[in-house]
Amino acid sequence: MPTSTQLVTGLAGAVGCDFRTAQNQLVFVEFGGKLSTLDLFPAATIVAQAPSTILKGTFLFDFDSGVQGGLSPNADVFWEQMTATARQMTPRNTARIVNLGPVDFNSLTAETLRSLTYGTAPIPGSTDASNKLVPGDIFAVHTTSGNYAKVKVLNYGYNLTIQWITYNIPSGYHVIGTGYNQPEDVKVSTDGVHAYITERSGDLVKVVLTPSSSNRSTATVVASGITAPQQFFLDEAHNAAYVVEYAATGRLLKINLTTGAPTLIATLNFPVGVVLSSDLQYAYVTEQTTGPDTGRVSSIQISSGARTTIVKNLVSPFFLTWADTTQDALLIPLRDPSNSIISVNISLDTSNLVAAGVPVRPSSVALANPGLMLICSDSVIESVAFTSFPAGGPLLMGIGFIPFDKILQSPPGPLVGTATTDPGYFFQVHNAPFAGTLPVMVNYQSALDAGASYYQVKIDGVPHTDSFSDYLWNGAHYVLQTTTPHTVGPSAGCYPVRPLGQLFLWMNPSLGDLLNTTGLTNGLHTLTLQFLNAAGTPTVAAPALILDINNQPSVASLSLPLVGGAPADACGVFHYGANTAAVLSIAFTASHPANLANYSFSMVRGVTSVVLPPPTSGPVSPAPGPITSTVATLLGPCPTAGFAVELYVAVTMTNGWGRQSQYDASSLLAFVLTP
Repeated sequence: MPTSTQLVTGLAGAVGCDFRTAQNQLVFVEFGGKLSTLDLFPAATIVAQAPSTILKGTFLFDFDSGVQGGLSPNADVFWEQMTATARQMTPRNTARIVNLGPVDFNSLTAETLRSLTYGTAPIPGSTDASNKLVPGDIFAVHTTSGNYAKVKVLNYGYNLTIQWITYNIPSGYHVIGTGYNQPEDVKVSTDGVHAYITERSGDLVKVVLTPSSSNRSTATVVASGITAPQQFFLDEAHNAAYVVEYAATGRLLKINLTTGAPTLIATLNFPVGVVLSSDLQYAYVTEQTTGPDTGRVSSIQISSGARTTIVKNLVSPFFLTWADTTQDALLIPLRDPSNSIISVNISLDTSNLVAAGVPVRPSSVALANPGLMLICSDSVIESVAFTSFPAGGPLLMGIGFIPFDKILQSPPGPLVGTATTDPGYFFQVHNAPFAGTLPVMVNYQSALDAGASYYQVKIDGVPHTDSFSDYLWNGAHYVLQTTTPHTVGPSAGCYPVRPLGQLFLWMNPSLGDLLNTTGLTNGLHTLTLQFLNAAGTPTVAAPALILDINNQPSVASLSLPLVGGAPADACGVFHYGANTAAVLSIAFTASHPANLANYSFSMVRGVTSVVLPPPTSGPVSPAPGPITSTVATLLGPCPTAGFAVELYVAVTMTNGWGRQSQYDASSLLAFVLTP
């Protein structure tokens, strides 16, 4: 299910919005007369921390101040001792708590803590198998003061030793303008400096986006006399805005942004939302109609004003947003009593529920990125984190850029476990075995749908315990985070399943391990992903994947050249006299223990390449023969010349992100031919 987080509350009727990608900022209007912004990733500050604190049994603890003791209205948790052996960590006052298990303490950012779901259920800490507060366990606290703390158990006992950091995350909410007359919608100009706003009183105005200086008194009226204007679509490239009027005979108007003159496109019944297609040929509108087709979504042909119903019988549909750049679907809030977000496919004329139970009276949505939707409701702005990964897809997606189903699994034979990608794919491999460090790609969406909290990466049934690093976006920049496996319940080598709301904050959203294969024997091995629940109990496993692993280096060596069967002198010079028909021969070795390589032999005279009789390149098996050529052919027009020879052996193994050239080999030599 999507993860919902309330970002700001107490608003004066949040209605229309627009997202400024470069600033990670939502610009929105409040019906009470405000133009406001919400920074999506406000910078967090540390308000309190300690590398080691002893939390005494029967004491309360305040993570905002680090103070522990008896009764306190600011306390967050109670290290409760029910009996000599029965213990639990209980939230107190308005604090909430959640246990995360043995995750990486350092990788938990303030933004990650804010995205978690907290509750009032105590964390078991008794001296038996139910104990979760073991050394290495991490839990998080949404404190009584509204801050966020991450806590690591260092030592367990009647007194707990803990490490903790508490963050304050400002709301990021700012009112930058006041005095508007019941504003309905806002769109940011392409210059990023101005914004256009519709007011229910009948105006379309333009204002400079300056913090605390974007009041109605500084705005320029673009057009007036519009009847209850609602959502509008901005087409600055053609100096126009398309706006709908909320009335029984409401109009879809095209407004000239210079003169304010309106052009009638169509007459509608209580329209509320409007967007245009990228080719500007069709407008899509929501109408809060009455009668048999109450609450409909329609397409309006701009050239003729002709209307076509797409879906109907919706509950108070409001503003429209394209679901993606392909413009196949529209996101639409449905107001109370539905209070939900739906997606309407404009080609199939169907609708699907995207988010249910959103705050009352949702008006508009904005997509901050493909995995994060922001919802403006009456008094609340909420984020809903989801993913574009296909639910129900393969749990093990593949190795690096290589999909799992491009790795041969049958029939038995020498190519089993090797990878071949299709022509036209950007990453080309052909019958390639695997070597080095393998990026194991995990479908976290499917894992979460299956109820998994952890997973193991097993080779031949044995969990691997590689630590791996990836970049995580903290709201301002990417920070390198290391993921380390832990023991969870009875299971060792457990990696945490990445939270849904965090997936697209990672640089590599599906990276699940960097599997070091250098310690494995050369040959076939079986890779399995085993998923586990929060208690470390195995649940579902991905189908086993056979991999041909080979980390053997290749060999390249050049023998000393011979002319007429004789070697060069001590200076590397051949004196051929007048015998230009003499044959030069160079034997060489180009090999790989499993024949997983190709060789190339090249020679230059001075700076000119020498054309040699084939074969000078190909597979290392069968063993290549010596290279031969006459002195006359080699010298060409030169009576005396220096030569350089290179033999290069390139392996075919891949790690899924690149050929493993560390196992290549090469050899060089030089000689001179002179009379």
